[in-house]
Amino acid sequence: MSISLMLDVTADFNDGNSATLDIGGYDFAVVHLVSPSGTVNFLHSNDSGDITGVSDGNAVSATNFIAVSGIVMSTGAAATSLAASNLIKFTGIGRFLQFSGSGVTVTKALVRLYKYF
Repeated sequence: MSISLMLDVTADFNDGNSATLDIGGYDFAVVHLVSPSGTVNFLHSNDSGDITGVSDGNAVSATNFIAVSGIVMSTGAAATSLAASNLIKFTGIGRFLQFSGSGVTVTKALVRLYKYF
């Protein structure tokens, strides 16, 4: 048995050329990009940007991102970025998933999160 959550982060990505999600607690994430205007890079982090005694941190304050490799669903190849429409699957990564591109927009940016029981 499993549950899934579908997120449309198109507006967030296009407004700031990036989207950052807290995917902690999920087993894997599949990002679907449609018609990116350039290269979109994928990064991850466990650093929530917390301030001891003040804040636990969150996706907005997360920091210290590093490149993460996912599996491109159409080819089975590992990749840290996409420059064309495709789906990419991430498993066993940090708490926060970020995708970004300088001056890049997308027609759609969808993320599906899965959790198995």
